[in-house]
Amino acid sequence: MTEPNKIPPEGASAELFNGDINRIMIAIPAPSHPEVEQVLGKGQHRIKAGVVYRAPAILLSFDFGNGLVMDCPFEAKGLGEHFVAPELNDGQLPLTLQVFDAENGTLLESTEVALHADNTQVLMDAVADQRSREWTHQEFIGQLSELYKIEMSEFLQLVQQRELAAL
Repeated sequence: MTEPNKIPPEGASAELFNGDINRIMIAIPAPSHPEVEQVLGKGQHRIKAGVVYRAPAILLSFDFGNGLVMDCPFEAKGLGEHFVAPELNDGQLPLTLQVFDAENGTLLESTEVALHADNTQVLMDAVADQRSREWTHQEFIGQLSELYKIEMSEFLQLVQQRELAAL
């Protein structure tokens, strides 16, 4: 279980490339069992994910089906010397999806998946570029704001979501 100060706010957040597990934390207020199952890909819908990079902003997007889409920004440059290159499996980034109750921070359930190889390559290239450039956190936030202004139909074409693989 995560430390109390690490529990994500409502929505999705990413902890990647820090030497521990690469995880996506999804916090939902008082989720029902079917909601937890849906987010973990145990329902009728397969989880899709994609990556958008508009320097210096990296945005991971997850489509859990039935209109539930969550995005989480990722700022690899902030890891500094603590950055740990991940071990890929057949070109795919292993991820742990964790579902939390946003009201009390309780970890409800988790599952192991892998980001599609094409999206893993987009993410790895974006991380390398983001870490090699000089930019401020404010520039990162500014570009994220621009990404959030894009219409959903245009965004979904940009993100190229692909199904996550089960591990």
